Amino acid sequence: MDDNSVLLITLAKAGMNTRSAYNAEMEIRSLLETLEMRVSFHIPFSLKEENPNTLIGPGQAEQAGRIASETGVQTVVVNAFLSARMEKNLERIFSLPVLDREAVILSIFLRNAHSKEAMLQIEKAEAEYLKPRLRGRISNLEQQRGGVKGSKGLGERMIELDRRKLERRIATIDRELDKISKVRETQKKDRLSGSLFSFALVGYTNAGKSSLMNALTGADVLIEDKLFATLDTTTRKLRLKNGETVLLSDTVGFINDLPHRLISAFSSTLKEALDASALIIVQDLENPDSYNNFLTTVNTLKELGAEDKIKLLVLNKADREYDDFNTIRLKNYGYDYVVTSVKEKTGLEELLDKLEKIAEEEEKIIEIRTPLDGSAFSLIRKDDSIISAIYKEDGLYLRIRIRKAFLPYYEKLEKSLMP
Repeated sequence: MDDNSVLLITLAKAGMNTRSAYNAEMEIRSLLETLEMRVSFHIPFSLKEENPNTLIGPGQAEQAGRIASETGVQTVVVNAFLSARMEKNLERIFSLPVLDREAVILSIFLRNAHSKEAMLQIEKAEAEYLKPRLRGRISNLEQQRGGVKGSKGLGERMIELDRRKLERRIATIDRELDKISKVRETQKKDRLSGSLFSFALVGYTNAGKSSLMNALTGADVLIEDKLFATLDTTTRKLRLKNGETVLLSDTVGFINDLPHRLISAFSSTLKEALDASALIIVQDLENPDSYNNFLTTVNTLKELGAEDKIKLLVLNKADREYDDFNTIRLKNYGYDYVVTSVKEKTGLEELLDKLEKIAEEEEKIIEIRTPLDGSAFSLIRKDDSIISAIYKEDGLYLRIRIRKAFLPYYEKLEKSLMP
């Protein structure tokens, strides 16, 4: 048996239907394929209640251990979140390394993070994940020694030392991330004084966001049939039919049951979506769980406070076989939508028309009073257009076409020029 062979344990909890269980299995299999790990044997267990020591029941653990031994697999993967105690106990029963869902996703993130910020965020998440698991990782060391009552053995002291190192590293990472966050805020303020209208493609991982971006912009964003193939946001310019240039960003994909610490670790990456003028949800019609994946995306955006920025739903991969019932539910959810196939190049013209309409709807014509000497002209954002300039006794009145998002900028400008 090769080193990448895996015994996969999936759990059907009370109330979970057959389809949901199947989709959860397919998802963890895709995650393991991304890590180039091969599922040699699969055990689906029903879980009526959680065992605090092993999550699964004693009989189930014994059965899994026997199968692991007979099949010669090298790793056991449990598609659930395990506490440090559960993981340690299962490793003792199986005599094999045990990975839970969080460890699998964390491993993918560690492999695919490239920007400094993403790497720092993942390193922090890894350190927080490892902290409660240190005892199991050096269990071969002496835990208690004779001598003074209450004195700590070598293993216990090493655990404390390692924890201190991890805590110091986490504190250092927090400081570095804080610096990056301040730079980001400064850059955001700069963009608010002269940026293009921006769209962010969001959605479940592997929904085709990168393929769609490449088709629209001619970019060369990485495309792989793997979950979380890329974690860093990529932005390209897109010229609309009316000649207007906008920005289009491809963001990190969402997933069901993303570990909480990874949501926190990627909060600033996900906040790229908050900075966009409008959000475009890309949904893979081919996925048998497309509707629930769509709800995962919407709920995550709600948590980020970005739900009001959702302007369009792109139903992608229409050239593949898909579930008509799920598609009807997606179309009837309430968002404007367009059906596309990047492979067949269908629906792209309609998509560009809708993007143009969204950008135009976000425009507003305002009038501000400025000094008669015309000094305000140099302060007008380069992406905005002056419609008219009328001189009156109390000032020069400028009518300007702007993006609604920049209304506060002009309100402050008028107050500063004409107090």
